[in-house]
Amino acid sequence: MSPSEKDQILKRIEEGSARLAEYAGLAPETLSKPYAPGKWTGVQVLFHLAQTDTVLLYRFFKTVAEPGSPIVPFDQDRWVAEPDAASRPVRLSVELSLGARQVLAHCLRSLSDEVLARSGRHPERGELSALGIAKIAADHTLHHLKQLEAIRAGQPWKPK
Repeated sequence: MSPSEKDQILKRIEEGSARLAEYAGLAPETLSKPYAPGKWTGVQVLFHLAQTDTVLLYRFFKTVAEPGSPIVPFDQDRWVAEPDAASRPVRLSVELSLGARQVLAHCLRSLSDEVLARSGRHPERGELSALGIAKIAADHTLHHLKQLEAIRAGQPWKPK
């Protein structure tokens, strides 16, 4: 893997973290709105990011420590619905997400390219390296930040 690939992923993780922190203080009325009709609210998006960031961190560690192990999928919609996202304070979701992202960034800075190349197998995505999991984490947050920006602006979000 090229050092620039790892650096770009690290940069996107850090950018996403800085932008994500801005949303912890948004008014509850704003975060109670969905990013488009029938879609998640801002509270649910932040809850989802916290869950996904922790799952991705777990997958990252599992892949690093146990190369070749299976990567278990999860149903994101059920995870948002089952432990009611509306009951968790937004600040807790943001702090959980930021903590997981800080650990992931630290690992990218400290682990060797050889370790980051270790992989596991996801039943839908196939072979994923630890670095690939970090890339998913970086891109996933940036994707959802666009939805949160739409909520903050009072505009419906439209995927490209």
